[in-house]
Amino acid sequence: MGSPVILVRDWRTTSAALEAARAEGVSPILVTSEDAAAFYGAGYLAALQERARREFADVDFTLVVDCGDAPGWALACLRAGVKVISMTPLNEKIADIARQMGAELVRRPT
Repeated sequence: MGSPVILVRDWRTTSAALEAARAEGVSPILVTSEDAAAFYGAGYLAALQERARREFADVDFTLVVDCGDAPGWALACLRAGVKVISMTPLNEKIADIARQMGAELVRRPT
């Protein structure tokens, strides 16, 4: 069985998903809504990631921040400290920059 993919929109949905993952002993993939970087901003999403890591340190999870087709938002998220981003279509230049920053560009989980 693979990791559950859960759509998250804010701290409330992220916290609920991680509480459930803790209770079930699973390692979820949390994915933001499409184009979340443009809607919420890089700082908010990086803070969401860090709060989740801090408050759910015992839960193994991945947060994938969707940057749509905007390289600028992808770069802003990487600079803010987001570790996993997605773009449609994938952008090899952004993927290379992400690798250099210890982050990753992935396909949007479904």
